[in-house]
Amino acid sequence: MASLDHRRLDWGRQASLFRPRVPAFWVYVVVMAVSLFLLLAEQTVFRRISPSGYLLAWFLLILYAAPVFLLVYLLDLFEREPLSLVFGALAWGAVAAASLAAIANQGWGLVVARLGGPEFASQWTAALTAPFAEEALKVLGVVLIVLIARDEVDDVMDGFVYGAMVGLGFSVIEDVFYFMAVFGGQPSGVLTGFFVRVLASGLYGHVLYSGLAGMGVAYFITRRDEASLRKRWVVLGGLFFVAVGAHLLWNSPWLDFFPAAPWTGVEWVLVPLAAAVKGLPFLAFVAVMVWLSHRRERAWLDGILATEVGGPAITTDEYEVLRSARRRRTVRGQMRTRSGRSAERLLHRLQRAQIDLAMVRTRRPGGEDETKIQAQRNLCVSLRDALMAIPGAAPAVGQGSSPQRVPAPPALPPSSE
Repeated sequence: MASLDHRRLDWGRQASLFRPRVPAFWVYVVVMAVSLFLLLAEQTVFRRISPSGYLLAWFLLILYAAPVFLLVYLLDLFEREPLSLVFGALAWGAVAAASLAAIANQGWGLVVARLGGPEFASQWTAALTAPFAEEALKVLGVVLIVLIARDEVDDVMDGFVYGAMVGLGFSVIEDVFYFMAVFGGQPSGVLTGFFVRVLASGLYGHVLYSGLAGMGVAYFITRRDEASLRKRWVVLGGLFFVAVGAHLLWNSPWLDFFPAAPWTGVEWVLVPLAAAVKGLPFLAFVAVMVWLSHRRERAWLDGILATEVGGPAITTDEYEVLRSARRRRTVRGQMRTRSGRSAERLLHRLQRAQIDLAMVRTRRPGGEDETKIQAQRNLCVSLRDALMAIPGAAPAVGQGSSPQRVPAPPALPPSSE
């Protein structure tokens, strides 16, 4: 059996947010430091308004944000993004974008009031200020993540993940503001705000706006070999302004079927219905974009691994499982039931190694890369052999025939990093 003690190869390394040699990192740090000061001052005021309401607000928002975080993080079918970058995007939305947007919205709100008058401003200020200022500041966070760790963004789904994380961070801080400053801050007001802004409207907000804009950024930087510069600018601008337009519609008096507060009886049911009228079409649009992105990812995997399937690294049955995130999870669960957690973890490592084989094959062929491809094939064989040695594990892998053994690759030179 080949050794499992393989050195982590460089295509498997993930970039970190903390890259002091990259100028964009210091832009991120400085903006975050200034914004954090502003955010803490605001949060201190909210805590003093109602300590019990403030704690309840954060408790409810954590209950909302945790599953959304996991859902977005797991949307990428084949390559999870580095957690330091994911949390960096989340922090940008919560700290920098939220704090700076509050200043920008206030300033532009004065402009709208002066130009349009009090009555116009009361109806349109939120629609004519927040969508532009907030979406620009949020997408700036995605751009900074790209500049800090360009190699981690290789398809539009990566852009959606980072953008949605920025939006999630922004949404949490904005909801705290609304719970405390608009709904009164007392526990009863916080519960009302949670119903309106999260339970009734939580599917349609900043997570989707920023996720779509992030897709545009990712398209621009990852399609250089496939699309002209003009087309990439059109897609980037188009997706950004669709996000702005959806945000503008949400904040505007158009299609506003929300019942006037305070609500009684059936009016509580009308609130989520009114939210769906404004937000459901945009949710459907983003869902289609994510589906198209997933289809492209599967096509990419099919093209890259076409010559590997049926070979020593990936059997036909393994590949059918590999193409679906749901099937990968299902098979790992079956493995855990039959053979224990160690077998499940080993199967997970095998699946990860097979996907990494696709990653390394996207590099330009030649010399050292060919050696690394061979090394990755050998790692897949080693992991499968170890898995087969566990009682009861063999049926879950689904091998029709034993693949040929891969010759051990030449020793790789030590990493310079």
